[in-house]
Amino acid sequence: MDDKVFKQLQKKFFYVPLAIGWFFVILACLLVFAVTRIQTIIDLENSLLKASTGPYFQADNYVYVVESKNMDPMAYYSQNYFSDEEIQSVIDYVTQKSNPSSSSYSFISNGRRYMCTSRSVWENGEIKTRHTVMECTKSFDFIRLMGVLLVCICLVGMLAIFLFFYYFSNKAIEPVRQSFLRQQELIANASHELKTPLTVARTNLELIASDPNSTVKDNEKWLSSAEYQIARMNTLILDMLELTRYDANKINSSRGEVLLNDVIEGMTLSFEAICYEKSIALEYVADDNIKIYASKTEIEKIVGILLDNAIKYTPQNGKISMTVTKSRRHATIAVTNTGVGIDKEKLQHIFDRFFKVDASHKETSNSFGLGLSIAKSIVDSLKGSIKCESEVDKFTKFTVELPLFNQDLAISLKSKVDSSRQHKNAKS
Repeated sequence: MDDKVFKQLQKKFFYVPLAIGWFFVILACLLVFAVTRIQTIIDLENSLLKASTGPYFQADNYVYVVESKNMDPMAYYSQNYFSDEEIQSVIDYVTQKSNPSSSSYSFISNGRRYMCTSRSVWENGEIKTRHTVMECTKSFDFIRLMGVLLVCICLVGMLAIFLFFYYFSNKAIEPVRQSFLRQQELIANASHELKTPLTVARTNLELIASDPNSTVKDNEKWLSSAEYQIARMNTLILDMLELTRYDANKINSSRGEVLLNDVIEGMTLSFEAICYEKSIALEYVADDNIKIYASKTEIEKIVGILLDNAIKYTPQNGKISMTVTKSRRHATIAVTNTGVGIDKEKLQHIFDRFFKVDASHKETSNSFGLGLSIAKSIVDSLKGSIKCESEVDKFTKFTVELPLFNQDLAISLKSKVDSSRQHKNAKS
């Protein structure tokens, strides 16, 4: 998967929502304009109908033109709102319009907008046609202004949607990009890490094969070296499988209510012998009855990684302290060790995969720099957090916060396990 594929994927995240967003903005503006225009026209028609059915409507913006069947004699009525020229223009228009009916129509005369309706009325013993004309320039100007405003609003909305989806299409594709880069990095680093033990093991086997008359005892050194390298490869493969499992959100199905104190106390006791051999003081302090939603294996893995890391970087006669405390919502595990500490530049990469603070013994150490990455993946899957603080030549402290056990959290995480299992079954 190269940049071209990511760009194509980004376009899908961008163009499809953009088209949908633009469609709804245009539709909304058209609907607002249509409703406003229709309502305005209806109000004008109602006013015109009211004025045409009753006696002369005493308002400035009306003109009444009355004509007989033969279009004479003709009379008109209006207020002083119009000039004689405007009135004559209206008279000329409505009397010349063929086949007048009771339905209303609009026209423009002398730069003004009018609406007119024509009705047959009985006046002075004869049937006459009365044209009721209403000047409504302001109402149509309002409709025109509303249309211009809605066009501007539509353009601004479309621009805002364009910028919004352009920005968030990058955000949406970023997790995919990061996941792919992590996989690439994992494969590249794993290939590099596997190369050395494979080379060493092959060299040892070639040395053994070079002397067909040698005994197992003669080749004990080469066999031990090959066995050690195979054990290193096995450790690396298991660690990568662990990381891949959490990356794929394959959450541990054996999770349940765990008494954190008991698990950590047991792990601390198992490390006492190692600390004794290195003359390291191990201190353990914990609150009582701390319950979280996890599996015993996961907690043992986290604590084992942190204690192993602390022992590795604590000098002889140093000190490691572990505290387990409970707050209102979280359980906090803190592992602090004395020692050389970690530089600030390295501290920000401490949870990166294959990152090692001391890379000088990379080829011979059983550590591949995956332990803290695994610990972080487990903590993240438990909806917790992990951080590291350090001062050079003083101390290093890892702090893990995990949410306390509650029924809602248990149901939420359990549903993820079930959905993951169903997805896996559907695939198979």
